[in-house]
Amino acid sequence: MKKKYIPFILILIVFLAAGACGLLMRRPQKGVIVTPSAVFEPPSVVYYLQKDSRWSEDKLGQSSYTMGGSGCLTSCIASALSIQAEEENRNQPVTPGELNRLFTEKEVYNASGDIVWGEIGKALLNSSVNVESSVSSKKIDEWLKKRIYPLARVKNNGNGASHWVLIVGSDSDGYLCMDPLRSGSEPVPLSVHGNKVYSIRSVSWSDD
Repeated sequence: MKKKYIPFILILIVFLAAGACGLLMRRPQKGVIVTPSAVFEPPSVVYYLQKDSRWSEDKLGQSSYTMGGSGCLTSCIASALSIQAEEENRNQPVTPGELNRLFTEKEVYNASGDIVWGEIGKALLNSSVNVESSVSSKKIDEWLKKRIYPLARVKNNGNGASHWVLIVGSDSDGYLCMDPLRSGSEPVPLSVHGNKVYSIRSVSWSDD
């Protein structure tokens, strides 16, 4: 009789373990307070706003989400690539509208309009994509020294919805960022989002 219960017990253990893993995956990530180790002079920032009327109504892939409502990350990537193109005299600037159309065509977005990082290379053949497993000021500074501009996921205004900004440099008070939700053409302090970052990525042009 005992042998009959063994498969059931094993199945139950697997089910409980899977449930525990699911709960761990859904646990909110903790943000990291970041502080620069030096002053990094911002470049001539190519400032893009996700609510720009030229692309604000464009859908993200096949999803129901639009650039105006959810296109902060696409706008930041476009800004990062355009800044680098300008600095290195590359003929590769790209607007958020152009990048969104390219990402849509190459199916870089999933059904929810989120960017699938492993698919970016299909759309941007001469690009380098870095996805960090953790957040650190050291890594942000390392990228800035190389003139690679970090994409940083924050909470809007420090306690709002998840939002992406582009870190472009720093001053004596902290990091500076291009925020696609804030109108203007000047970098804003990362402190407006509490200096707390939840994940970092980078997308840059590559010579390979």
